[in-house]
Amino acid sequence: MKDQDFRELHQPLHVPAHYDQSAPLKENLAFALADLGEGTADEVIAHLKKLSGDNDTVESDHACELLELWYKNGMVTVNEEVKPRRYNLHKITQANTGSVNPRLIAPGLD
Repeated sequence: MKDQDFRELHQPLHVPAHYDQSAPLKENLAFALADLGEGTADEVIAHLKKLSGDNDTVESDHACELLELWYKNGMVTVNEEVKPRRYNLHKITQANTGSVNPRLIAPGLD
């Protein structure tokens, strides 16, 4: 494996801000997963097809391979407690609500 191939496999997953019909499958699949929040491979692919206007050019087999590759490379997580696997980006979508008491912080850490 060449250095460039390694870097591409292990870079963080970029989720585009919107769906773009002309974008590569990788970007649109990431958008579909983010838009769903969590889903099985079939659910993510069905959502991707819905976003593309039920376009038959969505390669289901390649999309499943991408999801598995992302999981193996730590780019997405999988809930394996249920079958079939449910893929998730585990993005923080809500602001933290806690607070910090400055008097409890160890000296030198502020």
